[in-house]
Amino acid sequence: MKKASNIISIITPHFNDLEGIKQVHNCLLKQDSELWEWVIVDDYSNVSVRESLCNYFNQNSYPNIKLILNDNKTTGSVCRNIGVDHASFNHLVFLDSDDIISEDFVSNRSIEVGDFVVFKNFNLLDENGKNKPAPSADSNYLDHFLQAKFIWQTSSILWKKDFFIEIGKFNTDLKRLQDIELSIRALMLSTNYKVIDNKVDFFYCVKPIDIKKRPIDVICGAVNYLITYMHDNYKLDNRQRNLVTGYYYLCVRYFDRSDNKEDIEHVQKSLKLFYKKTYMSYPSYLRALLILKLYKYNLISSDLFLRLNRYFYK
Repeated sequence: MKKASNIISIITPHFNDLEGIKQVHNCLLKQDSELWEWVIVDDYSNVSVRESLCNYFNQNSYPNIKLILNDNKTTGSVCRNIGVDHASFNHLVFLDSDDIISEDFVSNRSIEVGDFVVFKNFNLLDENGKNKPAPSADSNYLDHFLQAKFIWQTSSILWKKDFFIEIGKFNTDLKRLQDIELSIRALMLSTNYKVIDNKVDFFYCVKPIDIKKRPIDVICGAVNYLITYMHDNYKLDNRQRNLVTGYYYLCVRYFDRSDNKEDIEHVQKSLKLFYKKTYMSYPSYLRALLILKLYKYNLISSDLFLRLNRYFYK
């Protein structure tokens, strides 16, 4: 008989990616443990895709698979929170439809959980299917996230459902960086978590920066919300506050990918907010502004623009 305390609820948001859902399903069917349930939340996919999705699960009906259909288009974070509401068990993992797990993914996570457990070792799959180790760190996990160094991914975390709900679930006001903000919040609020140096059993599909899908105004807006939220809600010391300029560098990276130099207005707005919220000194603010203008008027190269910003702000 299955022990409910060891069963994992795997939550997958879905939008127009039936082949991805089939891939995840195949991975789950190959698991060497049956201690899982799968909650798929379809985010109002196209009619034909939704019909195919429903038909697929009608033909592949399992008692441990739940398909939730949203009545309107939302976001991935909203879908994940909905999935939590429908999860039957107290251990949670979030898995995207384009990711891959090995046969022992579930059994490796059949462990005791305090607030959450991070399985820090995973591989990144690029657009060509080639993999490489993900960035990692041995300590100062909070510092890394405060500096915009993303050392683990959403699916790396095994959550205790009670704790996840207690800290407020995903922040659906954020348009980007939701998983990053959640990791920061969890690291600051938890008194009982651990990070495991595990074998790789999860492969995360990473896509290169696409300014069309993730425009600079959206990225800067998300950064502005995030740093304001941290300023208003977290008690960061001066050392920690100095790390946060890593998110300014994130804005800079997206601006460098933009073909429109007029997008500088979004980066300047973010820069002013970093200074206003005291993440930057006034001299640091002026230096960043000067580098921006030099780049706008083609007085420095793209490579030098990034290297200068990386040196001073990353």
